[in-house]
Amino acid sequence: MVFTLCQYIGELSVQLRLKNISLLAKAAILCLLFFAPCLKLHAQDSTKDVQIIHADFLKYAEVGGKRYTRLIGDVQLLQGGAYLFCDSANMQRDSNTVDAFGHVRIEQDTIKATSDILYYNGNTKLARLVRNVTLTDTKMKLLTSELWYNMSDKTAYYLVGGKVLRTASTITSKKGYYFSNKDEVFFRDQVHIQDTNYTLDSDTLKYNISTDVSTFFGNTTIYNKESTIYCNNGWYDARRDVASFGKGTIINNPPQILRGDSIYYERFNGYGKVPANFHWYDSTMEVSMIANFAEFWEETKFLSATQHPVMIYKMEKDSLFITADTLQSRNKSVTDTTKLFFGFHHVRMFSKDMQGVCDSMFYSFADSTFRMFYKPILWSDNTQLSADTMYLTIKEKKADRLSMYNAGFIIAPNGDKFYDQIKGKNIFGYFLDNALDKVHVVSNAESLYFGKDEKEKYVGANKALSTTMWLRFAEKKLSKITFIQQPEAKFTPIKMLPKEDYTLKDFKWQIDKKPKSREEILQLQTVKTK
Repeated sequence: MVFTLCQYIGELSVQLRLKNISLLAKAAILCLLFFAPCLKLHAQDSTKDVQIIHADFLKYAEVGGKRYTRLIGDVQLLQGGAYLFCDSANMQRDSNTVDAFGHVRIEQDTIKATSDILYYNGNTKLARLVRNVTLTDTKMKLLTSELWYNMSDKTAYYLVGGKVLRTASTITSKKGYYFSNKDEVFFRDQVHIQDTNYTLDSDTLKYNISTDVSTFFGNTTIYNKESTIYCNNGWYDARRDVASFGKGTIINNPPQILRGDSIYYERFNGYGKVPANFHWYDSTMEVSMIANFAEFWEETKFLSATQHPVMIYKMEKDSLFITADTLQSRNKSVTDTTKLFFGFHHVRMFSKDMQGVCDSMFYSFADSTFRMFYKPILWSDNTQLSADTMYLTIKEKKADRLSMYNAGFIIAPNGDKFYDQIKGKNIFGYFLDNALDKVHVVSNAESLYFGKDEKEKYVGANKALSTTMWLRFAEKKLSKITFIQQPEAKFTPIKMLPKEDYTLKDFKWQIDKKPKSREEILQLQTVKTK
């Protein structure tokens, strides 16, 4: 009898507005309160059961043995501090579920979620929002067509594609997972960021809402106006404008490409560093550089490489390998884009046709000249060339001219214990196919060379002094000397030549300093990277 009366009153109440109730409705409400056990109103738990705060109309119905409450107009529900608003809803008390329709809105602390339709389970506190879904907090807005939201731990996820809107960027993905307590959103599959300063595509990305830091995993590509970055992992702090990229990173900034196992970059001031496996290449200049540590500054185009750096300069038929304690590259000035390369301390050079050492050097692409300072030495085959300062000019990817300033000295082995020698204040050498072809000695020229008879036996030493002289080479050996301006020449038979006259003053044969192979140049760098 109690249930029949309650059911009758419930069916009748669909005709009544709750905010303008009649005497009959008041009686119905009294009856409901009195016979509460049949509707479980008296046993509601604010944390477990969904409570009705307001509705313009309500109706009770039973379908298939399940009892429903139909709420219509300005519906307001509550559970555990989370509010639900909608145009209409169907509540199922036994299962503690709600189906909501029209202008659906959830408000929980700083989180708001809206949709056209909602399916909610009060026991699991899991809501499924469908169609025109938005989820917002104080720092971001999420849009999707279907969202699962857990009111218990304030987490959410979508599996059908969605986007997160920020002030300066939009993040889209096929899947997304939101964690309110951590202020984090995980994006999976076809992740795309469209920012005012860059565009990013990735497999997986974690975004922290409070710190504005994006952490990306898997294949990631970042585009901006100047360059394209390829990496497998890294992070970007949008607030500080700082980024870090992990192993296998490639930065393509035509005509230059930079690679590294780890790259740290401050975009706000154009500074970056590569602490391991640095590799840089310029396709226009055909120059590359490797090192175990490097720093670069974009605005000034300045690059500094240390920890066994090696520069590789492509020649016509070979490459010139250069190493030093520090290698640097920069533009001549802000307005002049001519590239300059510098090597500081313990410079060593190797190519198949030429090797060299010095303390410091620099190379300018304006005149294609290597300038070598402080005890520079070059070897062309077995011929040793030294001076206080030396300039080596490259033309069409081949050695073209060598200028030796102050204390120039050329030594060419001539047998087991003899050396042909030329010295002078300044010496200018000219190359043909990367081999010495002729040499011009200017001021205080001296020469000493050893003659042989038809049986290839040494017969004596020819020593000459002259203001200037010309020397010719054939098959990488001295073949002819031409003296200018009345030379003083003297021939001494070998048997009468004292040992101290076998060499000119300041003679130094330094073959032990000669780099032996490109592997020797690369050895320390290679060992470091293994």
